Amino acid sequence: MLAGAGDGSSGESRDDGPEPSRLSEEEFAELMREIAEEDLPRVFALVEEFGERECAGLYAWGVEVGDRASVFTADGRPLAHCGSAAGAHEMFSLIRTVHLVWPSAAPAENP
Repeated sequence: MLAGAGDGSSGESRDDGPEPSRLSEEEFAELMREIAEEDLPRVFALVEEFGERECAGLYAWGVEVGDRASVFTADGRPLAHCGSAAGAHEMFSLIRTVHLVWPSAAPAENP
């Protein structure tokens, strides 16, 4: 998505009115935040159950973006690409007892 105070032109001046004003640093930072949050990826976990509610452990991490989900081992190796987190849960439930868990989001750290 492209968004901003300008009209998306290549920077050439136009004769039909004043130049659009540039956004302030704060306004531009807010615009970038809005763009990033528009279709925010969602992290999920597939947690494996051992026994009957005796023990559990992380089986895989996943990221759902739009209408796709990618699943990774705990150390980051790719396992699968699915249509959704629910689809990943359904697929891995065929081979082991896993639960789909949506962890609470931790605040992002600024680099």
